[in-house]
Amino acid sequence: MHSRFSQKWLATICRQLPGVHSAVFMVPAQDSDALHLLAHYPETLDQHQDFFATVKYALKKKGEVCLAKAHVIDGEPMDYFAKPVFVRARLVGVLAIKMKHLPTAKHLAVFGLLKRSVQWLGLASVEQPEQDDFYSDVVGVLAGCFEQGSYQQGLMRLVAELTSHFGCERVAYAERRGHHCQVVALSNSAGFDHRSNLVRKIADAMDEAIEQDSAILFPAPESGLIQRAHGELARKHGPGSIVTIPLTYQREIYGALCLLASEAAPLDERALDLCRQVMALVTPYLVLKRDQERPIGAKLATSLGDGLKNLFGVRYLQGKLLALVIATMLTFASLADGQHRVTADAVLEGEVQRVVAAPIAGYLLSSAVRAGDIIEQGQVMATLNDSELKLEHARLRGSLQKARREYREAQSTRDLVQVRVIREQINQIDAEIELVRQQLSNITLTAPFDGVVIEGDLSQQLGAPVERGDVLFKIAPLQGYRIILKVDERQISHVEPGQPGLLALSSLSTRELPLLVERVTSVAKADSGANIFRVEASLPNAPKLLRPGMQGIGKIYAGERRLIWIWTHEVVDWMRLKLWSWWA
Repeated sequence: MHSRFSQKWLATICRQLPGVHSAVFMVPAQDSDALHLLAHYPETLDQHQDFFATVKYALKKKGEVCLAKAHVIDGEPMDYFAKPVFVRARLVGVLAIKMKHLPTAKHLAVFGLLKRSVQWLGLASVEQPEQDDFYSDVVGVLAGCFEQGSYQQGLMRLVAELTSHFGCERVAYAERRGHHCQVVALSNSAGFDHRSNLVRKIADAMDEAIEQDSAILFPAPESGLIQRAHGELARKHGPGSIVTIPLTYQREIYGALCLLASEAAPLDERALDLCRQVMALVTPYLVLKRDQERPIGAKLATSLGDGLKNLFGVRYLQGKLLALVIATMLTFASLADGQHRVTADAVLEGEVQRVVAAPIAGYLLSSAVRAGDIIEQGQVMATLNDSELKLEHARLRGSLQKARREYREAQSTRDLVQVRVIREQINQIDAEIELVRQQLSNITLTAPFDGVVIEGDLSQQLGAPVERGDVLFKIAPLQGYRIILKVDERQISHVEPGQPGLLALSSLSTRELPLLVERVTSVAKADSGANIFRVEASLPNAPKLLRPGMQGIGKIYAGERRLIWIWTHEVVDWMRLKLWSWWA
């Protein structure tokens, strides 16, 4: 790769980047691993040693690098950008640029320009040094266009550069508008009439090349392309050669370029290749320049058209179908009503619960039932040891006989005071004996009604002491149940007495039992990490398979609401509370 082309290429890049201080392009030496300077910007640059550290770092990383604020010149911080250039997996050189400090968000734009610039650098490979003049010409034309301040000035400079370089009589540049080309720049003409015969013939030749999607070199009888419009243009313009190249941008036809040469200086394949290279590189720049200079109304119309095209076109069809389905669902949910249901954990309890407590302090002798057993009224559930009571009963009877004997003796001696005292003692002993008899009659614990034992298993506690009043069993009847719903505090405002609902128990998951809210407690309590309210509900038609203690899920019907509200109100309420807590 020769220095003439590299110098023009590097200058073209630096002119496109604002704030560039200097730049170098270093290539590896043929006989060693060292790098030597091939091109530099500006041409008056004489000190480039400060680039060595950045270049070595880029080679070590084998990729693009940026060293922010690595150097300061006259109090201005400088950034270093470097990018290795590879052609066919072989290192061609390293491009390094020093420019004014940029925010991190703009680094990607700089690397994007460097990437686009080094892509076509590979065209000038080291194996074809004789093409250095060709690529130098390409860079020269590009540099002339990039130096212009407006879109129209860039077009005029482009057609003027091509006219001068090839010695053409006319060079025309046209934009694709609708289904036809319209000439917008014509060399050697500051102003021209679009209705003139020459301009219309040039536009027809451009349409002919675009319709065949191929560049046309006229005359070329063996090309296999239709050249009727080019023949008409040649007859109108005069004998000579014509080159027409369609211009594409983002897979769409943007316009065309037409070069008209005299018979004395005809165009050839080299001219066609040069024009292709130039237009492939300059067309994106011209399109972006034109779009930047368009009025705001035109930009809005184009953006709207592109948006509608992307929305209703065939591109990204799966994403569009998904978006359509989501939009349809949201629209339907915003208009349709649904049943708002409050869901809560539920547990089954009996309407009446009785406890069987120890009547006296003593020791457990036997236990006949345990939790879950069905019992009948009067059935023995447990017994206490009565040995101490019997001994107490025998002792009291002996004391009673002794007191009666003393009473008779006091009567025989006519000791009225002693008679009165002993009589009271006899009455006290009779009362104690009656108390022991009652305790002996209650020593056997029986079921107060038909039901089920919901709590109590004393089979492992035989012989253990019990105190008077200790709860030994809990019993619930087999009919008459109530549902306890544990409603989260975030949903309690939607629950009121009288609301219907459904209950699904874990043991009867295939059946849904109707329920009716009876009572809402006004006190919350913590349960499993949540703050819940206890809501009581009744079961109008309870099946016989129900047992107290069964658990499941209950759903309370809280009225008709919009589906979108039903789906999102919990999240919206949570976000509203969070925003309120964060608000200063």
